[in-house]
Amino acid sequence: MRISLIAAMSENRAIGLKGRLPWPHLPNDWANFFKVTEGCRMIMGRKSYDTPDRLWSKAGNFVITRQADFPLDEGFERASSLEEALELCKEDKEVFVIGGEEIFRQALPLADCIHLTLVHGVFEGDAFFPAFNETDFHIKSRQEFPADSSHLYSYEFLVYERKH
Repeated sequence: MRISLIAAMSENRAIGLKGRLPWPHLPNDWANFFKVTEGCRMIMGRKSYDTPDRLWSKAGNFVITRQADFPLDEGFERASSLEEALELCKEDKEVFVIGGEEIFRQALPLADCIHLTLVHGVFEGDAFFPAFNETDFHIKSRQEFPADSSHLYSYEFLVYERKH
């Protein structure tokens, strides 16, 4: 199974503020997210599940929480740890870890691939994408996009592949 992380972060690594993205909506980022993750199951932490901008997959979703009675919507399953969620996905070709900060921190050492949208700006945040040793990865692709009428900030899509 291939373990992939997918996230959007600012230049100061912010990924969230009060349960929302810290920057205005970037339509191309959302479109890229759904294109990249299509047909794959997703793993997220409870805080990511509990946000107004919740992302999910028709293929299936796991929410990591130690709260055995935490209510989940249809299409979501509970896992008590990242390890349990990964075990439940072991037959999958690829699974995506979609956040938040603590789940990314746990998953980074296991990641085969990181799909990272870098939003060019510095934003206030209360959740951050963890620093990782970029020398463990090579950049498979990089696409840069300028700000435009639909995107108030320039951004780029980076795909990191772990060196083996």
